[in-house]
Amino acid sequence: MKTLKTFQLWMMALILAISTSPALTSCSKNDPEIPYIEPQPIILKGEAAVKWTREHLDSLADVYMASCGNLLDPDMTRDLLSCIGYTRLNVFDYREAGWLIDSVALVRLMDRAAEQNNKTILFTMGMYGCGKTTSINNNPQLKELVEKSGVVSEGAYNNLTYFDGVVADMDKKGFESSLIFVYNDAETGYTNCMDRLISSNRAVTCEAYISVFPQFQGRVDSIEKYHPDMPFYCIDNSYNNGGKWVTNEVAKQWDYTMTEDLKKKIYAIKQSYIDSGKLTQEQIDALKSIK
Repeated sequence: MKTLKTFQLWMMALILAISTSPALTSCSKNDPEIPYIEPQPIILKGEAAVKWTREHLDSLADVYMASCGNLLDPDMTRDLLSCIGYTRLNVFDYREAGWLIDSVALVRLMDRAAEQNNKTILFTMGMYGCGKTTSINNNPQLKELVEKSGVVSEGAYNNLTYFDGVVADMDKKGFESSLIFVYNDAETGYTNCMDRLISSNRAVTCEAYISVFPQFQGRVDSIEKYHPDMPFYCIDNSYNNGGKWVTNEVAKQWDYTMTEDLKKKIYAIKQSYIDSGKLTQEQIDALKSIK
């Protein structure tokens, strides 16, 4: 379902880019006085991508809202930027542009939820490749919770300070927040990231994974301390076991320590995929360039 929605978003965004770009509409193939130039893809990065996104923000949000349901997914909002050069292998060139779409889409999702008298927002949290979607789908009660929530905000939320700020903002706007937090061991999680690179072109470097993983240490204690009244569900998906619902006390034992030995194992996982011949050269280059 998510793959279908992503394809729909990409196609709609491409139509938007073609219909709004003078570079693609100014020359007529049938005009004898104007030499025909084959249209070229629009490539905009960084600040240029932000500028283009800001100029087309309402239309991009319209496209997203047409097929997103109750879900805010940064991966899906960034896919709208494929029409200006985003390939999923160059996330950092389009990160800020994606954030712009996220901010508008979140407001619209909240407005729609409020109109439906469903002022609830569910956050999903967990390290890259931990298996959030699979774990939720394997727990019928949590899957139902996702379906019934007014807004679902999907993401890693590795920055706890940022997460705390978002929850506080939701409280001010009268939304009741809840959280699903998913764990997986580092080796399995990074292996999942490499498999996802093959299947969907989303790259996570060893350096990024190694840097972010320890940021989840002590997360359960922190959430209990700063959000004591927020419904909180912990799912252990160690070794891709399908996602087992555990108590907070059990989840407090999750180990996010990044040892030197573990770092070597993660680098070895990356090298094994490169040596396997399953990655394209572009994917291999992305693993070296994305920080």
